[in-house]
Amino acid sequence: MVDQPRREKLLDVADRLFRHYGPQKTTMADVARDAGIGVGTVYLEFPSKDALVEALSRRRYRAVLDAMKFASEESGARASQRLAAVLTARGIGFLAMADEGAHACDLLHCGSDPVKSAQSAYHEEERALVAEILRSGADSGELDISDLDTTLRVLLLSYTAFVPPAVLKRDRETFEGDLAAMHALVLNGLLRRPKKRP
Repeated sequence: MVDQPRREKLLDVADRLFRHYGPQKTTMADVARDAGIGVGTVYLEFPSKDALVEALSRRRYRAVLDAMKFASEESGARASQRLAAVLTARGIGFLAMADEGAHACDLLHCGSDPVKSAQSAYHEEERALVAEILRSGADSGELDISDLDTTLRVLLLSYTAFVPPAVLKRDRETFEGDLAAMHALVLNGLLRRPKKRP
């Protein structure tokens, strides 16, 4: 049976240790010691270090998704505004995580299976959210989309400079301006234009 308060405490402790020392150098015993509990108790909540890493990675991705969903709901009815708000919230969320410690990004982008699993789940939800916005924009006539799947894939590909790993190396000074310029360049291309009269 999961003890949710204990699980959250362990995640908080592990997150702090992983950000400072990295997942490779942090042991389950380190987490237990800092949490003030026995190592066996840690294993009751997380059967392996990989399970702990995946839970932390999913937690980080969940924070970005929650910010994206909030931005979508708060940005207005127009699909283009919602897309810009969602993609901005995503970029800022990832950029903020990059500033949380030397190893903060190890839980977002690395070759480990637990992080890949969390990343895959995130991408699935991200695609569903952006597809819903694209679909609503196409249905309302605001967006000119002939192939939703292709548009979704290319749109997300065009913003790869604003997600890990590229976002982790971005210049903070120009980040928001670059993101706004990207919105102007990419999203304006989706807007339906009145047909020209002959």
